[in-house]
Amino acid sequence: MNARLARLALALYPLAYRRRYGEEMAALVEDQGTSPRAVADFARGAFRAHLRPEPAVAEALPRGDRIRLGVSAVLLCWLLFGAAMLAFAKTTEEPAFTAAASAHAVLGGAHLALQLLFVLAWVAFLLGAAPLVVLALAQAHRRPGVRRAALAAVGCVAVLIVATAAVVLVANRQPAPDHGSGAALLAGWTCIGLACASGCALAARRGLFAATMPAPALRLAAACATVVAAAMAGIALATLAYLVALVTSATALASTPNGPFGNPDVRVSLLLVLAVMVAAAVPAALAARRAWRGAIAR
Repeated sequence: MNARLARLALALYPLAYRRRYGEEMAALVEDQGTSPRAVADFARGAFRAHLRPEPAVAEALPRGDRIRLGVSAVLLCWLLFGAAMLAFAKTTEEPAFTAAASAHAVLGGAHLALQLLFVLAWVAFLLGAAPLVVLALAQAHRRPGVRRAALAAVGCVAVLIVATAAVVLVANRQPAPDHGSGAALLAGWTCIGLACASGCALAARRGLFAATMPAPALRLAAACATVVAAAMAGIALATLAYLVALVTSATALASTPNGPFGNPDVRVSLLLVLAVMVAAAVPAALAARRAWRGAIAR
């Protein structure tokens, strides 16, 4: 078990580190053993390598690989961000929120900005991803790595479809599930959805590295990833403005019970949504910067 954890800790290092120091790190595992302390040291080293990468090591990666890393990281962050957007929509779906947005200019403006930026992000995401998907699928028959990545992504989508169908069937059966069972069902579906989305993102990353991608397609993907990251930051700011306006202009609505058990209230729910958005937007911005720098490097 410790040996497996040690290999996992080494796998957490950035790709540039693993390519440059892979043999040395493997030898270090043999020398230090696989004690819990050694595994913890490897994990801390991986965290520091991501937090403060050595420029000389990072820039030693080929330009295409830097773009692939950045684009795939933005994809993973965007999927997490999408879950937060779904939670925001669920929290503010009642007619009272629509009425409040119509009555208060800041609330309405923040909500409109959030929607427009979300559409912009999806358009940029599809524009950047579509050429890469087409190119990868065209190579799937002769590249086993691309084929395995495609099958993994299809498997994740299939699992999500089956889980969604099961939730719909259970939710519509008679008698209907009680409040607690419904909440547990929704929580289970959310966990499955996040796991499937993460699996798709990791499969896409593997496919990106396994396929041959022309430079123009990678540059387009880097530009679109930058737009997606910028839109994520804008959505987070719009959500903050919406939360502040809701608390100050519609206090009673902001304190309305929310969630499957009526707890927490709307304010806390939106604050948690905002925290997830920021947690996804910050690494997305860093990843987009990496991809863009790789795209413009000479």
